[in-house]
Amino acid sequence: FNIRCNAIAFGFIKTRLTGDSKNGESMKVGAKDVKLGIPGHIVGQFTKIVPLGRFGEPEEAAGTILMLASPFCSYVNGHVLEVAGGAFV
Repeated sequence: FNIRCNAIAFGFIKTRLTGDSKNGESMKVGAKDVKLGIPGHIVGQFTKIVPLGRFGEPEEAAGTILMLASPFCSYVNGHVLEVAGGAFV
């Protein structure tokens, strides 16, 4: 059928969910406001366990998706690609 199935396991990517909780970001879930973010001191701990020493950028996450969907990965199948700056290696 020429169908490929791959997955991407993202590590810490800079988003509203991984930003500093002091920023006051929230989102509405039903009728409830849910606070977003991670306490700043915890963010520092996360970057210590990532060998590259930083969170990934959204563009880096998007580039990985684009790569897997491109003809360059036409022979890649059944793979989980970790995009985590080496944190899970």
